[in-house]
Amino acid sequence: MDEVTTMPSDDVPDLQHKVQRKLGRCLLRLQQYEQLLKAFVVDGELTGPVDQLTIIREQKIASTQKKTMGMLVGMLTESFLTQSPKNEESQTPTDFADQAWLSYRHQLEMPAEHYEATKVAINELVGLRNKLVHHFIEHFDLWSESGCQAADGFLEESYQTINRHCLNLQCWAKAMIEARAQMDSFIQSQIFEGELDGIRVDGSVDWPASGICGCLREAEIKFAEDGWTRLQTVIRWIGDAYPDTDAQALRLQQLETCPARVTAVRNTKNPC
Repeated sequence: MDEVTTMPSDDVPDLQHKVQRKLGRCLLRLQQYEQLLKAFVVDGELTGPVDQLTIIREQKIASTQKKTMGMLVGMLTESFLTQSPKNEESQTPTDFADQAWLSYRHQLEMPAEHYEATKVAINELVGLRNKLVHHFIEHFDLWSESGCQAADGFLEESYQTINRHCLNLQCWAKAMIEARAQMDSFIQSQIFEGELDGIRVDGSVDWPASGICGCLREAEIKFAEDGWTRLQTVIRWIGDAYPDTDAQALRLQQLETCPARVTAVRNTKNPC
């Protein structure tokens, strides 16, 4: 008996092209979403010695290229999105105690119910992505008019969902960029420079963390004579070690009010 072949109607080729265009539109938007996810993973958090941050960031970029969308979403929901602030102690390893260390993290705090709903919605987006990429033609008969129409409707709804998630992520990215700009502005301010020298916002000095006490400790090691270091030697050394006028003036000004100011400084673990 001859096989019965069902021929598609004349409208099917046009409908197929329409489905193909809408499928492509969804996939392009998903790729935009994944690119932005990778940017969140790379720039949302960074920790390490200051002189190694560039290398660490490059390693994170290389690592994200190998991660699936599901992995990236997991990292987003576990690090950037949070139900409450994480008050974590410093993670600076003891091996790097003598190096400048930087750690920052961007986070978006949400009420618990909002966090859970957002997490579910983003995971559903991962499922939608997998269906579009791997299983789309399994669910729709693209050789029939009704199948193409069903696929068209599904793709239209899918694009609206994907686009909504993209807009949300772009909104979060904008907030992160604005926060980083504020952080950059603060780092370049005199207040931040003072904090590095132990000067609090109210003008008081945290002497153990102050720049002058750091100088005194270093000078103890360099110029000690019988357990003592001459103050004039320290002053001359500050002038040579800190040729920058502002840094030099700040440390000499601190020296005038430092509790450890005497004609000579005795070697101790903490002269201040």
